[in-house]
Amino acid sequence: MKNNNKGLTLIELLIAIAIIAVLLLITLSLYRSQMQRGRDGRRKADLAKVQKALEDYMNDHICYPNTLDCRNDFSPYLSLVPCDPLNTGNNIYFYSVSGTESCKKWYKIFTTLEYSKDPIIEKIGCTSVTCGAYNYLVSSPNVESTKRQLGEIYPWGEPSPTPTLVPTPTPGGPTPTLVPTPTPGGPTPTSGPSTPTPTPGGPTPTSGPSTPTPIPPCPAGWHTCIDQGGKCNVIPSYLPGAVCNTTCNAGSGSCSATSCSPSCI
Repeated sequence: MKNNNKGLTLIELLIAIAIIAVLLLITLSLYRSQMQRGRDGRRKADLAKVQKALEDYMNDHICYPNTLDCRNDFSPYLSLVPCDPLNTGNNIYFYSVSGTESCKKWYKIFTTLEYSKDPIIEKIGCTSVTCGAYNYLVSSPNVESTKRQLGEIYPWGEPSPTPTLVPTPTPGGPTPTLVPTPTPGGPTPTSGPSTPTPTPGGPTPTSGPSTPTPIPPCPAGWHTCIDQGGKCNVIPSYLPGAVCNTTCNAGSGSCSATSCSPSCI
């Protein structure tokens, strides 16, 4: 009899290996995710247990403890302070209290959940601004968890102050135009070319540019008021609404009245 049994071809063998590899990757990914969730569950249980112990301590001492290091004795409230399952990097329990009060009236405990899609992270509102490198925290019942408290020691250091931008005059800007000051009770002056008055026996004078009175420089962000004897204003004197008088601005450039329009800085 003729034997018709055939073995696997090379292509069939490669397909089988590829399918097995994909199944292994899926299995490993699911296993890793389950391990992360398991450790996160332990973290939540640990911190819930620590919260209860801290409230018992508060009832007895009227203050929360100054420090709370893992593996330390915390009798009779806890035999040992629990540690994060990994206890490395950002996977720790960071105990935060006020750095200015001797009697600690509140606390926060930060940690990092490994499963970043846990809904509790979004519910708490733990972001890089409020929690730094951590994404989960618990706190004493008398504080809003993500709101910074007086004297709080941030686990990621002090936030950098935002620099204040001071406007700098642009070189080569528009040339100030002299605007005549209206006389109280008199007619409103109109702009137009000035008519020179002839002088008998002498040449006809011509109008020329006004020479500003030499004055000391104004502070940064202020502008010199033209022909105002050393006064400064936050609005350039050649723009509408500029106020250059002793009521609004003293000679040193500081504002001395709150009723100026526009108001001085």
